[in-house]
Amino acid sequence: MRAAASRLLPAPWTRAPRARRAHRIACAPSPPPRALSIAFIGWEWPEEHASAAGVRTVALARALRARGHRVAILACAAENPASEGLRAEGFAVRRAPANRGRETREALGKDAPDVVVFDRFLAEEAFGARVREDFPRAVRVLDMQDAHALRRKRMEAWKGGASAEEVVLATPDARDVDLQRELGSATRSDVTLACSRVELEWLATTCGLRRERLCEASFFHPRIAPGVIGANEVEVRDDFERRRGFSTVGTFKHLPNVDSVEFLAAQVWPLIRKELPEATMEVYGSYPNAKVERFHAPKQGFYIRGRAERLETPLRAARAMLAPLRFGAGIKGKVLDAWTHGLPVVTTPIGSEATVLGVNEFWTPEAAPVTPETGWGGFGDCTSARDVADAAVALHENFDTWHLAQANGARVMQELFMHDVNMPKVIDVIERSVETIDETRAVDFAGQSLWYHTDRSTLYFSKWVELKETGANT
Repeated sequence: MRAAASRLLPAPWTRAPRARRAHRIACAPSPPPRALSIAFIGWEWPEEHASAAGVRTVALARALRARGHRVAILACAAENPASEGLRAEGFAVRRAPANRGRETREALGKDAPDVVVFDRFLAEEAFGARVREDFPRAVRVLDMQDAHALRRKRMEAWKGGASAEEVVLATPDARDVDLQRELGSATRSDVTLACSRVELEWLATTCGLRRERLCEASFFHPRIAPGVIGANEVEVRDDFERRRGFSTVGTFKHLPNVDSVEFLAAQVWPLIRKELPEATMEVYGSYPNAKVERFHAPKQGFYIRGRAERLETPLRAARAMLAPLRFGAGIKGKVLDAWTHGLPVVTTPIGSEATVLGVNEFWTPEAAPVTPETGWGGFGDCTSARDVADAAVALHENFDTWHLAQANGARVMQELFMHDVNMPKVIDVIERSVETIDETRAVDFAGQSLWYHTDRSTLYFSKWVELKETGANT
């Protein structure tokens, strides 16, 4: 593991509370000029209890509704407990099958949308042309979640046997078909929401997307758990003593999470148990499959627990989170959840991406260490099983290191990921886009040119699929 820096950063509480309050007030948008009709549309229903992406989408939908806007949530998937929960909460919930013009038009037309938010580029490909044809004045917002082309490129590098450093450095070039699709979707859209500030910078500087059409829409955490900020040393030490072992969380529909658990079980955990024979590892996640469940090994202290009904249960009981993600993209919700509950994290440069204060670029081997002593909420640049194991033992056994990491995690959360700072900015961009849509499109030469060709590709391909499947020409 990389040697820690010798100097500690200032304590997380040095910023003046008055300055922070003024910043938050300045970020708050003025009251909306009118109530808007806003539709979220995707392939699946957003599940806030299943994935970080679901948490983020539902938080945005709730905030828009709290502003007085009418919010509908549409998906291709059959209705399930997630859709039932959204309906029970008061959202308009409707199915919108892909390649079904009349059904989509009717589902969206019930509210005559002013804004349509596409959940990832696949939803924009399926529905963007239909929305443009039927509701031409609706603002089309692409929510990228993360850069899928980047994640896939890194996965290819990992599968090809690349080292951890090489995986982080793997980025798609202009010939990459996945990237072409994703950039095409962003260019066709009026606004693109990028979850990660590192990816936003990459999209603007390397990929050539117009910066003024990009909006940083990170996570929207409402609070830090009581006792994490401002606790005296006695309370913090009591918390440290009460906690034991390690945990991790994450949906197993996401391949990087499955691989991370396999890496933990096969390579990391034996090294930790050699140093800490009584330690336990608790793995929580929705939709566990047979590949994951085979790592359940109680005799070795390694437990596959499935979905956590209350997320704070595993996060408030463990002493450190282990998240050795070997590929992926975007901001990792599990890292933010851990910090919210006072849990330091051990992860890779993939896992810590876009959570390092003052860093808006991809990690390289020459980058500064990502450790408690350089201001991070744990160890965020582990590139081998030995690195992860050594960092895990250091956090578990050393109170001073653990205490510093816990305080740093809370500090990063306050600086980058709080609801009352991030959400008003995103809502303001969406509301202003409705008022300025004519001016925006009048100077959008690339987007309008791309639509000329898209009208003759995705739209008519969708209509061809519908005609083939139903015999109905729409």
